[in-house]
Formats: sequence, C-alpha cells, structure tokens
Amino acid sequence: MTSAHLDHSPALYLLIGIILVCLLPLSRRKARRYPPGPRRLPIIGNLFDVPKDFGWKRHKELSRKYGSDLVHFEVFGTHIVVVNSAQAAKDLLDKRSNIYQDKQHSVMIHELTGWHRNFSLLPYGAGWRTRRRLFHQHFRPMAVPQYHSRQTKSVHTLLQMLLDTPNEYREHIRFMTGSTILDIVFGFDIEHDDPRLEQVERGVQTAMEFMASGVYLVDIFPVLKHIPSWFPGAGFKRQTAKWKVLVDAMHEIPYYQFKETMREGKAKPCFASTLLSGAEDASYGSESADEVFMSLTGTAYVAGSDTTLSTLNCFVLAMVQFPHVQATAQGELDRVLQRKRLPEIEDRESMPYVTAVVHEVLRWHSVLPLGLPHRTLADDEYNGYFIPAGSVIVANSWGMLHDEALFPEPDVFKPGRFLRPDGSLNPNAHFPIETFGFGRRICPGRYFAQDLLWLTIANVLATFKLERPLDEDGREIELSGEFTPRVLSMPEPFDCRITPRFEGAEHLVRSAQLHD
Repeated sequence: MTSAHLDHSPALYLLIGIILVCLLPLSRRKARRYPPGPRRLPIIGNLFDVPKDFGWKRHKELSRKYGSDLVHFEVFGTHIVVVNSAQAAKDLLDKRSNIYQDKQHSVMIHELTGWHRNFSLLPYGAGWRTRRRLFHQHFRPMAVPQYHSRQTKSVHTLLQMLLDTPNEYREHIRFMTGSTILDIVFGFDIEHDDPRLEQVERGVQTAMEFMASGVYLVDIFPVLKHIPSWFPGAGFKRQTAKWKVLVDAMHEIPYYQFKETMREGKAKPCFASTLLSGAEDASYGSESADEVFMSLTGTAYVAGSDTTLSTLNCFVLAMVQFPHVQATAQGELDRVLQRKRLPEIEDRESMPYVTAVVHEVLRWHSVLPLGLPHRTLADDEYNGYFIPAGSVIVANSWGMLHDEALFPEPDVFKPGRFLRPDGSLNPNAHFPIETFGFGRRICPGRYFAQDLLWLTIANVLATFKLERPLDEDGREIELSGEFTPRVLSMPEPFDCRITPRFEGAEHLVRSAQLHD
C-alpha cells in the first residue's frame, strides 16, 4: 500500500480537498488502544508510512521495534493491522476466522477491473461460500490424485524442453504451469504460442500491473468512480476499461469455447465438465450457473499458475545457491530410482529429503509474502489491543516464515529443519502452511499445488544439474539472489546452467515423453 496512483490534475485535487474537509471529523475521534505503529498525521494518517516495496521486511522491522506481533496503520480513517507472528495469525485468522474471514471491498477490484469474478477476492457471503464449497469438492485431498497423471505428463514435457533449450527455463516453467492448469480445468491440449494460453496470461498480467501500482485514490474515496473518463486526472478510468476487457476475456472466452466443445460431445473429462454436468440440478440463487462456473474456472487458473511459477523459480535459485542441498537430494533420488526411471508421486514416502526440499522452498521465500488482505466483520481485542470492525488485516507470511525462533538462520536454505536426526520427516516440525493463507480463506488448491511442486522438483533434480552461469573465462558468476519487491514476489531474472546430470538422463527424459 502506498500513495495514490492517479494523474496529477488541479481539478481533481480540488475535488479531493473537498472530500478531505468532510473527513476532518474522523481525525478527531476518541483515541483507542490500537496496536503500536508509526505516529499518525491528521486526516491522512499513515499514508506515507505504509511501505510500497518489500513491505514484508519493513513490517517485520516495525514488529521488532515495537515489541509487538501486531503493527497498526491508519490511512484516511481505514485501520490496517499487520500480523507478524505465526501464533498471532493462528489466534486471530484461524481460531477467530468467523470474525476475520471477510475481504475488503475494493472499487478497483470489484467494480472497475472485472476481478470481482475471482472468488478468493470476494467478500464473505453466500456467493463466496458456494464457490468455496464447489472448488473444495474438486481439489480436496481425496480428489487431487485424479490429476496426477496429467501433472506427470506436464512435468515430463518440461523436462523435454529443458533438455532442448535449457537457457529458456523461465519460459518453460511458465508454459508448464499454465498449460497444466488449462488441461485440468478445461481439458485443453495446449501447444506453444497457443492463443488460449496467451489470452489468460494477458488477463493475469492486469492484476500484476494494478496491484504493483499501490493504492488508488478511488479505493480511498469511492465517489471518484463516478467521474467521467475524460475528466482531468481520471486516467485510471481509461486504464481500468482496458484491463476489464482483458479480464472479462480471460474468464469468458475459454469457458464458452469449452461449453461449445462439450455440446459437440468432444470435451475431455475435467473440472469444467464436472461442473457443467451437475448444473441442471443446482441452484445458485440470483446468480446464473455460468457466472458461478466462470468464477471458479478463472480463479483456478489465476491461483494456480503464477504462484506455482514463482515458487519453482525460487527452487531453481535455491539449488544454484546451495549446491550441497541439490547434491543431497540427488543422492536420495539415485538410491531409490537407481537412475533407471523417473520419480512418481508414489515415491514421495521413500524420499523424505526431497519432500523437505519442497517444504523449504515454500518457507524460504513466500511468493505472496503479505498474502491477500482480510477484513474484520466485528470489533475484536487481542493482547489488550483494540481491532475495530472493518479493519484491513495483512498477514506477513514472509515474516512468520523468517521468525528466528521457529526457523534458525531463516535466510539459509536448510531442508534438514524438517527432518529427524535419522533422516525421516519430522511430524512435529513447523510446516510452512502460512504461505497458503489462513482460516477459511486458506488456499483451497494447496493440495494440488503441493503435488505438482513435488513432481516437478523431484523430476528436475533426478535428471538435471543446476549450476551458476560462467563468465568468458569459465569462472562461475555470483548471483544477486534478489527478489521482486511487490505483491507477487519471485527471484529477479537470472541465468543458470541446466545440464543432464548423468549419461542416461537424456534417454529417460525422451522415453518418458514417448510413453505419455
């Protein structure tokens, strides 16, 4: 959250000035014992104190400064409470989820850009509950195994691409994650440069663009949504109109293409086919079945593609930066597989170290380090601090997963923190569940994501060696290890060497592709 993203205009500032005068009484309210935070200015509060870049690190610093798990900001009368410890998150977001399960209404998200269809962003209510229930039915732990064969096929395709053009590993990972989701959701067989994949990626990119811009004044002063797009300073209205076209197309075009395929009897069994098969016997209140199903299929793609892509890029960076971890995992893979086959999901029980690597990837850098904000439905109190109804609650999952008390040397990639001394998985270790969210808003696709991550990581480590790039003199180039600073955080682009790690690896990869 940061300063507003609007064009500078004297006319617009005059309008805002009038609104600020109306808000002046709000700055004179009776003081309450809120959680500690930076000193607030009249009217605007902490508008300039809420960090824009790497907010998760700044919030953790403030938590230490004030000696509090909670840090409080106020911006134009809106209370923002940042939760910085796993215990506080459990106490509030899990145990009191009936209070903390709502989402803040955003004019940008819910009215102007078309992102109201993403049910993870919907306020609490019947529409959200319906979507959550339907999604859970298809992605609960008992349902996910039906997708394993498709996940495995996609991973084998990734291996083939890494074999042929390893320098393009980032694009290969992007293709793998996107095509896997479209296959699961619609049964689409996606090829490179497929317009359906490009279309949904353009829609997803709009979210990255508007979230990267910080807070928009229209979310602070909703009356601004009524100003015409030609009004001086209303460039946001013109921009959101362009974004909405892309977001609507992302939700509608593949869905209606699939419906036509299903009508012709050519559809493959998939998430959408199961939804539509039961549509005649279902009722969704004032909403049409199509609207509910488009929300579900669109959310499945958005939630599953870029987060998985970002996590796998973190994995590649970790393996390059910590080669001894890579070697240990590959030793375990060789002991189980004897270099005679590729790993399958059924091998997971026999590979605790590889599983610990997956856990540590999720912990080492949470790709949504501040998650998606919650909103309180009622007043609450925690450790003597008042949290008013309507507060925006930000869970600093990165800060929780870098808590030295839970994870000593948190910046070091150490899969061993999840293992017993005998090398088996430690059931009492703190699994990094925080990266998936909290309470009733926890990611319902987390079991699918964890299985895809395990298959990808195990197969890449079984067949390839990941190393730092070389300079002109053949010396290894040190990587910066920097991450992008905004809502969805991933490693800054970096080069690495990806080569088959033993003589028969290429044969294993090409044989698997032939048999899929």
